[in-house]
Amino acid sequence: MPSTQNDPSDGTNPGETRLDSALDDYLLAKSKANETGNYRRNAERVLTEFLDWAEKRDIETFDALDVADLEAYALTLNRRTTGDEGIAATSARKYYDYVRAYLAWCASREYATENPAATDRAEEALPNDDERDEHHQQLWSSEQRQVIMRYVEQRAHDAVDEQAHDAIKETRDRAFVATIAYAGVRGGEIVRDPNDDRREGVRWSDLDLENTTMTVLGKGDQAYETVGLPRQALSALERYHSTMEPPNEHWPVFPTLHAPTLSTVVREGLREDGLSSEEIDMRLDEQAALNVLREHGFVPPAITTDGARRLMRALSVNADVPEIDTESGEYLELHGGRRGAGDTLVREVGWEQAQRLLRHKSPETTMNAYSHISAGEIAEDATDAFNQTDR
Repeated sequence: MPSTQNDPSDGTNPGETRLDSALDDYLLAKSKANETGNYRRNAERVLTEFLDWAEKRDIETFDALDVADLEAYALTLNRRTTGDEGIAATSARKYYDYVRAYLAWCASREYATENPAATDRAEEALPNDDERDEHHQQLWSSEQRQVIMRYVEQRAHDAVDEQAHDAIKETRDRAFVATIAYAGVRGGEIVRDPNDDRREGVRWSDLDLENTTMTVLGKGDQAYETVGLPRQALSALERYHSTMEPPNEHWPVFPTLHAPTLSTVVREGLREDGLSSEEIDMRLDEQAALNVLREHGFVPPAITTDGARRLMRALSVNADVPEIDTESGEYLELHGGRRGAGDTLVREVGWEQAQRLLRHKSPETTMNAYSHISAGEIAEDATDAFNQTDR
């Protein structure tokens, strides 16, 4: 495939840059980053195959590549895992990882405007990989969950004492972490995915605080599902609601607090209400953008998946979470909270309750996901149960 190196700093529109234009630079960067020669060779082979696949679909530029294309690519990898001559599910996911890493690098250096591979919609088309689930996915331990919750709890408490109803960020963050830690939700079910217009973030209309439930757009068949809210999550959400006082039920439960984004929403709303640019500037000089939004009922966007990850990185560092190497970039991941909640339920109340909280389709799915819980541990639980009953 021809390669025409295109420096995005030369004024070229990043979206119009050819998909193959950054490949040589990317592979060179990986070499300088001390990646193994084996990694570079495999990445070059997989990425060349991906670029050929894209070219056959008449996708030649980053602007032409979207989440639907990455979903189709993931499905292609998935189909290759069938039959005697197919590739392993582990290999299929690894090939996708190479493509996602390439597109992320291109986006970070403005060859591309975004990374459509880093979306739940595309990745859900990949084959399941029980080995990957068991050995490579993070799981919040009880100690880690307690440490991060103590930190966000104290932080919110101090902010409310000092700022009262202006402590939006701290109470939002506490409610967000509590929801991730205790409700068993996937991060993509409650935040916004810019590449999937169905995933706009959970809204206050989706919460029934009185009946302790939340409605989310689930994984798999993309159906709406009801999530039960344990008291730990419900309490944080109730206190956050009393601080936030959302002006209407259309507001996202976890809005972005990115100041430029909020200002843009304010300007668009006030402009539609007939205010001039000068009048809008005066309003924003007098009031914070978030307060203007609440006053007028303008709906801000929800925090994005990337924004939620950045938030968890910062909180993990500030909370000094144990057994997390934050200096090398590790942090408490969103899905790790879900897996930690499931792990606790499996150990304390059994597979069936864990299955119900996690909304797995079958007990086998739950058992496979938590196969790290050893037979010895299960035997100890059985011993305690029999001792209690027979006593």
